[in-house]
Amino acid sequence: MFTHTQIWLGIDRLASSNGYSPSGLAKKAGLDPTSFNKSKRINPDGKPRWPSTESLSKVLAVTDSNMSDFFSLIDDGKMRVKKISKDDRKNIAHDTAKILLDTKSVLFNASKPFTLKSGRSSPVYIDGRRLISFPEQRSQIMDFSAAVLAQEIGVSKFDLIAGGETAGIPYAALIAERLQKPMLYVRKEPKGHGRMAQIEGHLPDKGKKRVVLVEDLQTDGGSKKTFVSALRKAGTKVEHGFVIFHYGIFKESEKNMKKLGIKLHALATWHDVLEVARQGKYFDKTTLKSVESFLDNPEGWSP
Repeated sequence: MFTHTQIWLGIDRLASSNGYSPSGLAKKAGLDPTSFNKSKRINPDGKPRWPSTESLSKVLAVTDSNMSDFFSLIDDGKMRVKKISKDDRKNIAHDTAKILLDTKSVLFNASKPFTLKSGRSSPVYIDGRRLISFPEQRSQIMDFSAAVLAQEIGVSKFDLIAGGETAGIPYAALIAERLQKPMLYVRKEPKGHGRMAQIEGHLPDKGKKRVVLVEDLQTDGGSKKTFVSALRKAGTKVEHGFVIFHYGIFKESEKNMKKLGIKLHALATWHDVLEVARQGKYFDKTTLKSVESFLDNPEGWSP
């Protein structure tokens, strides 16, 4: 006989193991998105509210699970991760690119190029912080993120998620919630007062903890060194990094990750955005051609 707490824990773990939040799983199953909200697990009179057998049946069906799978989640907490095929991965990249375009989190402007942090001129620009203001699209991106990390690394193969200051912090928090992992965040330099801490959150003293570093995007990967060094100095093991968006056009990115001993995981690149922008006719042909020219040769591109 399972308790009220165990049944809801099973639903939370079923959602996480398939890359969903509880509300995302409810929506996927055709239920009211608020059905599994924690605020609804206790009735107004204080009595526990149990999920119906019908709703449980529906979430098992959409996750291709059975009751035995569900009970195993309750018994030992093992997370049976839904396998992501190559087609699934391509669809994730496509949908991520479309969301970034629709929320204007990526911009194209060939006539008035942007100046990147590196000093390069670019006809493309991504605002990784803008996405957090769009709840529905943000939730979809976070579902993708949790599923990719669960598939490509394995939920049992890392202990904490760390967000890099500042844009990585909200994404790390949202992913940690979905995967039910402790979260840290890392400053670019130690705080100038109090504990003089560079890493915020609780880092257990015992055992070498495995950490996934999360940021919003990566250009050439140069900025990752600060965060990775701080985490390793604190005694953690950092072998994986995750970003929503990877430029995917600078050779230094791969070299820098190799030097750091980091495997980078990302949802989409500029090539995915260009493909979706062309298919959806988001921009005129001249702009698209200029952007393609930049992506093919970012170092030699000029307006």
